[in-house]
Amino acid sequence: GYNNIDGEAARKRGIAVCNVPVYSTGAVASMVMTFVLSLSCSLAQQQRKLWGPQPDREGWASIRGLSHFELAGKTIGLIGGRGAIGSKVSEMARVFGMKVVITSRSSKPCEGAEVVSMDELLGRSDFVSVHCPLNSETRKSIGRPHFEKMKSGAFLINTARGGIINEEELCDALERDVIAGAGLDVQESEPPAEGSRLWRLAQKNCLLTPHIGWQRVETRQRLVDSVALNITQFLKGEPTNVVN
Repeated sequence: GYNNIDGEAARKRGIAVCNVPVYSTGAVASMVMTFVLSLSCSLAQQQRKLWGPQPDREGWASIRGLSHFELAGKTIGLIGGRGAIGSKVSEMARVFGMKVVITSRSSKPCEGAEVVSMDELLGRSDFVSVHCPLNSETRKSIGRPHFEKMKSGAFLINTARGGIINEEELCDALERDVIAGAGLDVQESEPPAEGSRLWRLAQKNCLLTPHIGWQRVETRQRLVDSVALNITQFLKGEPTNVVN
């Protein structure tokens, strides 16, 4: 992403801003499915029962009161799902027998997925995954009205940018069990502030990871190689992946 760079200001000064657009597609898509798999089988909740000085081994042996279901036939909704990562998630989800619905500014058919309105996506999906960029239009664009339209047993997943979600309203929804839970690889502030409710909710129904979706060994090497190529092309006077 390059949302932390003022591309317009750089353009006015003749500065080329180049990014590396597709180095982490598979890794981030895998992170989404990691959340889906974990949330569908109460993996984290079961492990928490064994933590601490007094493990709850009896509770650990029971799935009573926990989400535990197969993925086949379930629906995953991808907000902004036409991009490279969203398309890869769609491909992976279908392998598990999941149905895929997406929102898109384009009404063109999307292979393997059904294009629907935001309201329909929220109402139908068992998992809602965010795949849009962070900009002035999308900042805090997903909040209370969206959570209230989701199924009470549905989960929200965000591997895009933390600022897209209204974090305070998400915390309210998680505390009140408006939705079943969330998997957040990105947060509005990384790491979350000391007093953030997300830390407490991580002990209840929110999986928190420190923006690691893109950080697999192979992914990082691909990034370094691509940055080196960008620099080489710029020095040749043939810049690539210019975003401004």
